[in-house]
Amino acid sequence: MKPPRSSLRSAVIAAALSAASVSFVHAEGIGVDPPYTDFSPQSLLLGKTLAARVWDDLQARKNAHIPVTLGAWHWWRIPTGGPGGSGYGSSSLPGTYYYYLLIDPFWNTGGKFVQSVGLHADMRLREKNAFRNSMDSTFWPFEMYAWASTTAGVFKAGQIRRKFGLDWDGSFYGNVLYYDGFKLNSDIGLSWERTFWIKPKFSLESHAQFFLREDGISPGLTGADSESTTVFRLQNQAVVRMVPTWWFSPTSSLALGLSASVGQIKAQSAGYHDHALTVWGIDLTYTHGSFKTFAEVLQRNGAVNPARYVSGGMSTRTTDFIVGASYVTGPVTWRVAYSAGYDANPGGKQYMFVPGITMAMTKNIDLYLEYVKWSVKASGSSAVTYENGFQAAINWRF
Repeated sequence: MKPPRSSLRSAVIAAALSAASVSFVHAEGIGVDPPYTDFSPQSLLLGKTLAARVWDDLQARKNAHIPVTLGAWHWWRIPTGGPGGSGYGSSSLPGTYYYYLLIDPFWNTGGKFVQSVGLHADMRLREKNAFRNSMDSTFWPFEMYAWASTTAGVFKAGQIRRKFGLDWDGSFYGNVLYYDGFKLNSDIGLSWERTFWIKPKFSLESHAQFFLREDGISPGLTGADSESTTVFRLQNQAVVRMVPTWWFSPTSSLALGLSASVGQIKAQSAGYHDHALTVWGIDLTYTHGSFKTFAEVLQRNGAVNPARYVSGGMSTRTTDFIVGASYVTGPVTWRVAYSAGYDANPGGKQYMFVPGITMAMTKNIDLYLEYVKWSVKASGSSAVTYENGFQAAINWRF
């Protein structure tokens, strides 16, 4: 690796590594730990209490010898006009939201080209009821791949998360783009990624991926995408993402994300035909110290489901967007996000409003408090409330 060309670049890299070391022991780009929140609290709510110190010490000792992380999401909801009752989980997802097991062994090779190699697996388990109606089991892999870090970038092969658009908005409940299958979705294929420093204050994050087929697992609702139907299958999908970033200081930057994808939709039933699927996206993120704001729009062209949950029909175009902001004060991250989606041919629309806070109790325990209002309306039909209420979630990892 060439030495940094300026003190600013050195400070930026040091700040990024310092933030990353709070929640995971491997480099960003090799594997990402839940909760995908991308927030760096300035302090911890429980501070240096005995319990917090013991937990953090055990975590550090474990990380030094065992490349395994065990964790869980616990979720409570209090509806205020939304469907279902209050309690732990929901009627369709009762009990613990899910447990997860991260396995991350790696080896330093000492080679001139291949510097390190490793494996990454993110396995998830629910006590009862599958995570989505399109899934058959309460146990599923989210990611599972081999990787190699080289002087030309990081290469991966296996079940890999699509790098399309912004990773996440910092919430627990999510957004319209997530439930449409755009976010936190993995498939079977290959990938390459690398960040180039073009100038001392300008970097270019680059991703290129090719997916042979779907993995049959999607975060999208039934009717969201091709993984929640037996009628279509997505294959031979290419994904490219580039993020030029202008650095004004080690903690201030402007990032412009450009994403594009093309793939083949193969019909699996009589009466449907094969066709191309294209997706494009653009996003903008401005960060200044503890403040961050972002905006993103994604558009998918081509039918992916014969009965989209938004329109009720085989829509040929879906356009989603999200805008949001967050601010960190001590152990608390204050945030708000508004997302919306529009189907065409046939039409439908939806919106979701999610204000909330994330509190860092310790380095490895976070508390989420949110309000969610989510409404879906097919063209010519009345609006349906999918959610209207308060959410509380705890994420712990060890």
